[in-house]
Amino acid sequence: MAQLSKESRLDAAPSAAFAERQWYIVRRWQEYAGEARANLLRIVGIGAFYAVELLNYRGLSLGPVDIPVGVERQFHTTVTALAVAWVMVALGTLVCLRIQVFPPILKYVTTAADIVLLTTILLVADGPRSPLVAAYFLLIVLSGLRFERGLVWCATLGSMTGYLFVCGFARWIADEREISVPRYQQLIVLVALGLAGIALGQVIRRARGLAFEFAARMAGGGDQRP
Repeated sequence: MAQLSKESRLDAAPSAAFAERQWYIVRRWQEYAGEARANLLRIVGIGAFYAVELLNYRGLSLGPVDIPVGVERQFHTTVTALAVAWVMVALGTLVCLRIQVFPPILKYVTTAADIVLLTTILLVADGPRSPLVAAYFLLIVLSGLRFERGLVWCATLGSMTGYLFVCGFARWIADEREISVPRYQQLIVLVALGLAGIALGQVIRRARGLAFEFAARMAGGGDQRP
């Protein structure tokens, strides 16, 4: 019996190693596809937000739809330059994907660039009062498309750090502008960002468990119950 148990453990070890290897390969495929989808959504998001910025700069009057001019030329020029820089990040990512250059660090670089550029835009805008703060949640969601919990945690902690930096800037540096928000509002946003990252991380964790459980049931013949 002892000999049989030992042989069973030896058989299970290669099987577990093989399963881990296959999971790594499938995850890398999904990371590649997820990076492509995230980059596409990045471009769409930049275009959508910049279209709103154009409406805010030019104004719009179509009967019941009336959007007055809300920003100055200097602000619009700065936001345009940041939007162009963001598009260049997206184009660089697209080139890497097209020539199949996809190192594991690429997704961390693009996510960090998203957080830095969004934080910079918030610094020149209304800081923590800007509705663009909601884009931090979009960055966390985009990180989940790569199916790596480490990236989700980096995106979550990076977004929380960026938001804290924006709040500190609004309170201690931007003296000429009253753009700070109450402390309780800051805490609510931080808690929401953290919970969003935790929930998304659990989804990715369950996806891994689901894949292994499905493979095990298929290897064992499955269950005939509906």
